[in-house]
Amino acid sequence: MYKASNRAGQTVEGIIEASDRKEVVYTLREKSLYLLDLTEVYPKSSTDISLGSAKIPKRTLAVFCTQFSSILRAGVPLVQALTMLEEQTSNEKLKAILQQVGEDLQRGRSLSEALSMHERALPSLMVKMIEAGELSGTLDLSLERLANHFDREYKLARRVRSAMTYPTIVFSLAILVVIFLLLVIIPSFRTFFDKAGAELPGITVAMLSFSDFVSDQWLMLIGILVLIIASYKIYKSTEQGRLSIDTLKFKLPVLKKTIVQLLTARLSRTLSTLNATGISLTQALRIASKVVGNKLAEYRLNDVEDGIKQGRALNTALSAAGIFPNMLVQMTKIGEEAGTLDEMLERTAEYFEEEAEIAISKMVNIIQPILLILVAGIVLLVILSVLLPMLTMYKSI
Repeated sequence: MYKASNRAGQTVEGIIEASDRKEVVYTLREKSLYLLDLTEVYPKSSTDISLGSAKIPKRTLAVFCTQFSSILRAGVPLVQALTMLEEQTSNEKLKAILQQVGEDLQRGRSLSEALSMHERALPSLMVKMIEAGELSGTLDLSLERLANHFDREYKLARRVRSAMTYPTIVFSLAILVVIFLLLVIIPSFRTFFDKAGAELPGITVAMLSFSDFVSDQWLMLIGILVLIIASYKIYKSTEQGRLSIDTLKFKLPVLKKTIVQLLTARLSRTLSTLNATGISLTQALRIASKVVGNKLAEYRLNDVEDGIKQGRALNTALSAAGIFPNMLVQMTKIGEEAGTLDEMLERTAEYFEEEAEIAISKMVNIIQPILLILVAGIVLLVILSVLLPMLTMYKSI
């Protein structure tokens, strides 16, 4: 939690997420605020919007920005427009934010300054574009571009979720089938085998032993599973853990291509949207590094930003980063030379969104038969473990 002074000498308070004091000072200076006092707080369950951990859904933000832009173009005053939007939205988090923002506007704060107090719920991209719109007098246009950006982000995410639905269902059913076979089917044959007194094949003995282990130690197995998941989440929440996991994604044969294309599409669209609004390239890169969703890419984009500050062209800095496709580099070079960078980045985003959708479909087509073969293999083992002793007993008769 911080206290800061604005240009008018007024004291403002808020909560900002940062790794250290230096980052807080740097972020506040970008908002023309000067730090007076800083207190470390930790997120907890609360009705306070600033402490909420969940972001507002992109679809909700797209609808909000569309409505906001239309209302402003109709000549409705800003505070009244926010009141209308607060009444229209069904998202309780956004409703509470709009109420607080309206109160802050009446106290003399700008819209972007009021929205920046809720950066845990709102994307920094949104705050920066609204700030640029206020400064240039084109707030309605900035909101329209934001609506288009969020809508495309939502549609891309929906396509990814839709493509992964079937593999997820198959995988879940596979787990249920395995549990059913181990805990119900195999034990039902134990009494029969014991009464027959025949010598059991190794596969049957192993399957019965494994069934007994799962049946007797299921509570321990669940505990181990919970511990593994919790350990993974804790490790992922650390800076080094997130970096290691995100770096690994670039090395997995099947996943790498899809990850790169999704990341490039998000980066291109974000830079295009910000550049069209007039935000400086270094600021745009700083914002984009936070929204690409990959820690390794975030670090590399920070290097790209440093390269721009040293006088490099964007395409040269992107090429030196080493993780972005050559097409992005070439399209960026064309845009810089022709003075149409935002247009070239927009086309690049559209291309990689289509390519990502194709890559996801291919990945799903690879995963589906693997899962089916896995399930079939497990069922075959169970059948063999049951049939082989029966065949042995039949031959002995």
